[in-house]
Amino acid sequence: MIKLLIILFLITTTYASDNKKASTIFNLVAKEITKKSAPNIYLYKYNESIKKYPDSLKIVTECAKADIVILSTIKDIPEECLEKILFGTRYSHLKNINVVGAFFWQKGRPNILFYQKRLNRNSITLNPSFDKYIED
Repeated sequence: MIKLLIILFLITTTYASDNKKASTIFNLVAKEITKKSAPNIYLYKYNESIKKYPDSLKIVTECAKADIVILSTIKDIPEECLEKILFGTRYSHLKNINVVGAFFWQKGRPNILFYQKRLNRNSITLNPSFDKYIED
């Protein structure tokens, strides 16, 4: 029984830590993409648990008020969201040409990827520190 409790505690702690890391990364990416110190972020069908860290994200409830939209799915995206900068949470989101980049977990590690042509199309210039995350 004690082993089970320890395992549950470790899983919960790891999950919370991952959400905090994701929240921090989304915040940094949103600031860099929008060039705003406090960009409005709309979470489209995204896991609600990230909202536990509001100090690192300025979350809005309407896509129309957002500077950037973070997607957990690309299905049925509202029309007003398509006019915003789209950033995915899965590698597969990069198949959609409207998504400028994505943050996703692969083999237990966080990954960030941007496509240069999509950044150019949206007139986005990233700091050189992001160069290692950009592909042609």
